[in-house]
Amino acid sequence: MSEPEACWRCRTVPPGRRGRHPTCFPCRVTLRLQRLLDDGSGAPHPDLAPLIDHLKTDPDPRRMLGWLARPHTADLLIALASGQVRLAHEALHIWPHQVAVRRLRHHLIAAGILPDADPRLLDIEAWLHRRLDQLAGHPHEQLLRQFALWHLLPRLRATAAGRPLRTNAHQYATQQFTQAQTFLTWLHDQQLRPHQLRQADIDTWNLTHRVHQRELVRGFLLWAIDRGDMPRHLVAPRLTFQPGTPITQHRRLALLRRFTTDDSQPLPIRAVACLVLLYAQPLSRIHRLTTDDILDRDGEMLIRLGDPPTPVPDPFAALLRELAAAAPPAGWLIPGRFSHRPAHQRVLQDQLKDLGVPIQQARVAALRQLVLQAPAPVIAEALGYHPTATTRQHTHAGGTWNRYTALPRRPAAPISNTPRPSHIREGTEIRTDEPEHGTTTGPF
Repeated sequence: MSEPEACWRCRTVPPGRRGRHPTCFPCRVTLRLQRLLDDGSGAPHPDLAPLIDHLKTDPDPRRMLGWLARPHTADLLIALASGQVRLAHEALHIWPHQVAVRRLRHHLIAAGILPDADPRLLDIEAWLHRRLDQLAGHPHEQLLRQFALWHLLPRLRATAAGRPLRTNAHQYATQQFTQAQTFLTWLHDQQLRPHQLRQADIDTWNLTHRVHQRELVRGFLLWAIDRGDMPRHLVAPRLTFQPGTPITQHRRLALLRRFTTDDSQPLPIRAVACLVLLYAQPLSRIHRLTTDDILDRDGEMLIRLGDPPTPVPDPFAALLRELAAAAPPAGWLIPGRFSHRPAHQRVLQDQLKDLGVPIQQARVAALRQLVLQAPAPVIAEALGYHPTATTRQHTHAGGTWNRYTALPRRPAAPISNTPRPSHIREGTEIRTDEPEHGTTTGPF
């Protein structure tokens, strides 16, 4: 029996049936990219050469080859190589097939060709670019452009400069713009101009439109009133919502025991469930955690959710250690499909729902239990919440820390000098001791 033929480029033996052309899949990816990225000189565009080095090392070259064969992907790569589309985030916004743009942008950033940027901010910018192009002929086109370019985008960029945008940022920003356009269209149909708006007109809008429309248009109304585009005496009513309903403490502890001991479930989703049930963390924050947020002090594990870092009780500490040890080079605790990016919040949400975890009710239950054990401002600092949120849950839980006043924030001391936090109760229930002399030692 003759030996199987080796790849003519790299001399490895490609898998497959005997007689197939001896070219391995990584080499096929390389050859395909060299053809797509040809700048007309017979060689790949020099600025795109790092993309070839990055993509040819993909762990699944067969799937990568299939992606490169898609027409929208190939067309975009050819346009970049020929100079039809500039190598810039802003230029990619105008490409008509944004699904191809989104994945290729990930690879361009990972290869160091494009600067890193918040992917949600980029998606919002691309959406607004397309939406503003469709405004031609709208009676209030100028006001809508100013709202998008002078208010929405600057606020989003300022937020993204300090922290990653949350998963619902795209939906919220686009719906704000959509409802602003809907409101101005309704105003035009009423034969009214913005400076002629009366309080009765706002009340009529609120009575004839759905709750989400009334809530989402409020930001636009406040902005327009503050600028003087609408009369300054107008009031945009704030909607009030009923407090969330928590799960019982018995069910919360049962879920904690299940996810800390059940090895049949994947390790990442078990850790996500424990962070929701134990620390009331939102998925928008959990999926951004990295190995840098896991700290070890004298054999005791802490997790950085706020300031100061929070102790992690066993057996959850052992679970986190195992998860951190398996993290990819990028350091994400919960890596996504691409190892240089975290898992998507929506994916984690669907997995938790499939496992029977009521996410919102579990977070409410955890937070209310914590604010009953320590003052709400202490919990807020340690878990990264706004004090208003923890104080509200403290009120709903019927707590008695209503006269506690938070001290001004002090510079964080080094981890090694942080006072030792209070101990953990037996099992998974967390106990909090009252801080002495107004000092903050963490919520647990």
